[in-house]
Amino acid sequence: MVMFYSMKKLFTILFIFLSTFSFIFAQTTADEVCKSLTANKVTTGTFVQVKKAKNLKRPLKSSGTYIFSQNGIAWQNQKPFKSSTIITKEYMIQIAPDGKKTVIDGSSNETFKSASATLSSLFSGSKSDLEKVFTIKSFSSDAASWKMILNPKDKTIAQSLKEITLSGKVSSKETSLDFLEVIQNETTSTTYTLSNQTYKQELSIDEKNLFAK
Repeated sequence: MVMFYSMKKLFTILFIFLSTFSFIFAQTTADEVCKSLTANKVTTGTFVQVKKAKNLKRPLKSSGTYIFSQNGIAWQNQKPFKSSTIITKEYMIQIAPDGKKTVIDGSSNETFKSASATLSSLFSGSKSDLEKVFTIKSFSSDAASWKMILNPKDKTIAQSLKEITLSGKVSSKETSLDFLEVIQNETTSTTYTLSNQTYKQELSIDEKNLFAK
């Protein structure tokens, strides 16, 4: 039961970041989308996560750093304790506070395969594949900011989340994602505040090692 919940949580994280770049589709042309995705192959930054649920006496807060790249996605919690979750196309890695490393093979898991296929479609610049997973409920933008609300189409994903709200800044140089709210059900939600984003062409040696089994 614990492992099942953990898997669902990891899939939720994965699809949050898939939806991050769907905003670009709504704002620019397909050619500009492809250019944007290849221009920034690696995005890193810091996050603050706050989870609210009916069965919690108070919201749970954690913080750390994240990496979004063509190799996969990595969350590295720093507070209240250190731990890491790394998601690639073939497997997931969990590093416990005591340093114990667990690799979860996704080759025989249909849900994981679906998530991986969607991740692959993101990097290929396929809007149609992405829209097979999410419906854009609403979208708004002005000269300085943007906001989007997404609903999952896939029943499997819908079991883990009901709705995602994303928002960020817009400038002449780049578009950033600064805030996410993931509504899992009527009583459970998680918010992510992202900051200190940096963009580069490739992972460092240490970052590459993080994604390795």
